[in-house]
Amino acid sequence: MSAAADALEAAFDAAMPPPRIGRLVLAALLVVIVGVGGLVSWAAVTPIERAVIGQGALVAEGRRKTVTLLEPGILRTLLVREGERVAAGQPLLQLDTTQAGAATAQARAAYWAQSVRAARLTAEQQDSRQMVLPDGAGDAGRADPAIASLIEAEGRLFAARWEAYEGALGVSRTRIAQQQEQMAAHAAQREATATRLVATREELAGVTQLLERGYATRTRHWELQRTEAELAGNLGQYQAQEAQAREAIAQAQLEMANTRLNRQQEVARDLQDARAQRTDAEQRLRGAQDVLSRRVVTAPEAGVVTEIRFFTTGSSIGAGQPVLDLVPLDDRLVAEVRVALTDVENIAVGQRARLRFPAFRTRDVPLADTEVIYVSADRQTDAQGSSYFLARLAIDPSIAATLPAGAALAPGMPVEAFVLGERRTALDYVLRPITDALRRSLRD
Repeated sequence: MSAAADALEAAFDAAMPPPRIGRLVLAALLVVIVGVGGLVSWAAVTPIERAVIGQGALVAEGRRKTVTLLEPGILRTLLVREGERVAAGQPLLQLDTTQAGAATAQARAAYWAQSVRAARLTAEQQDSRQMVLPDGAGDAGRADPAIASLIEAEGRLFAARWEAYEGALGVSRTRIAQQQEQMAAHAAQREATATRLVATREELAGVTQLLERGYATRTRHWELQRTEAELAGNLGQYQAQEAQAREAIAQAQLEMANTRLNRQQEVARDLQDARAQRTDAEQRLRGAQDVLSRRVVTAPEAGVVTEIRFFTTGSSIGAGQPVLDLVPLDDRLVAEVRVALTDVENIAVGQRARLRFPAFRTRDVPLADTEVIYVSADRQTDAQGSSYFLARLAIDPSIAATLPAGAALAPGMPVEAFVLGERRTALDYVLRPITDALRRSLRD
């Protein structure tokens, strides 16, 4: 029995670890407990700042300007190159002026035609023998043979109308003169006949007395009676002819008055029409000149030319169709980034943010502090159908000092934004999904 007991005790002693290994296990366990406890303590008290990440690019605050045409045109000459810097008012491209020039010339000719016509009618209305051309008509005629021909034609028409008018009045004047001569002749004959009639009647009265006494013959008495009757008839005829001449004179004078009145009425109507057509032609001329002036497209402001859409001479450009873009030079740069729909609730105007410029190495350019200055009020959708919210962040001019030598920020440069949000502990980041899942499961 004692031998068996000894053997069992020896085996038990062999199975037991040496005391030194037990202390190592205890120390390791203590290290694990302290490490886990320290990590949990750090996670429970150390705040970590949440950030919303957005990708985008630098843009000019005033946005790029797209140059378009108000009226369609045909490209004649492109005067700028891609990336060229242009000043405000500098010509960008020349359009074909054939149609615009023809429309301007036509409207100008119509304007001067009606202006000279109005001048002619004004002279006729005033019974002036000389037509006074409007200001500038002489210069326009020397510059354009067509306008000179119009002026000459109006001058000839003015002379012809005056001749016709004077001819019509001359006929009436001639008739009046003739009737006045006839009236004078009839008046003279009337007076002579009246005198003879008076004498004949006196002689007849004497012969009648002598006939009653028997001193005169009845034949003589009858002759005087016939003479008296003839003279009385002639006197009445001359009076009637004189009245007819007077009436003819009045009729001719009335015709002259009607000729003048009809001329004045005609001139007044034509003058009103000429002035109305001149106003219409003037408006068309201004519009045509405005279109012609836009055949040279100029830069609305200083900037850099980009995205030229038309290069080939003869290209047809529609009204409102973009021709090229101008990136403003003097506008302040801002960072424009896209924010995911799920992150928009964590971003607001005035919120702090940091910017990173992927075009430069991170070790050369530190993150730039900034703030959010704009968040779109509604989601936006691009051509690919992706939806997002748009945010803009300010670019502090002091950032330029942190850039490498010779480097500069420019529109179109990529940028990455980190919009800083609420501070939460690391333990909260770990436990929040679990607690949210438990809360949802308890509601279900």
